[in-house]
Amino acid sequence: MSRLIIRPATPSDAEEIARIHRSARSAAMPWLPDLHSPEEDFRFFAHNVLPGQAVSVAEFDGAPAGFIAVNDGWIHHLYVAPAYWRREIGTRLIQHAMRDASSLQLWTFQNNRAARKFYAKFGFEEVEFTDGSGNEERMPDVRMVWK
Repeated sequence: MSRLIIRPATPSDAEEIARIHRSARSAAMPWLPDLHSPEEDFRFFAHNVLPGQAVSVAEFDGAPAGFIAVNDGWIHHLYVAPAYWRREIGTRLIQHAMRDASSLQLWTFQNNRAARKFYAKFGFEEVEFTDGSGNEERMPDVRMVWK
């Protein structure tokens, strides 16, 4: 029987987290510009995200399958490796973040309809739309809030 656990990330998870991030973004949002190399992704997660945010890793049968990064009421990253999509991993990660929070917010791209639908299922409401000038991809985004 398959088992899913959610555990705190460690510095040794940086490479796998960067790989999950890259593969999930590419599969879910092929229309996004690819602005960074895999090495830059690794450095970003190793030196910025892991030391500065509460990062949790979802392991499915012992293999890293997804992660969530939260800080100061913001979900900065929630990605599941494409091989593990449709196995409730994203659901478990969002529930994990919601468990100890009174409110959460996040940005997602307006074109990412699957993410918008996913977050809405958990009560996140769309409260702000932008033209994308504030993100590095320059793609229109939407801020979603859960209370």
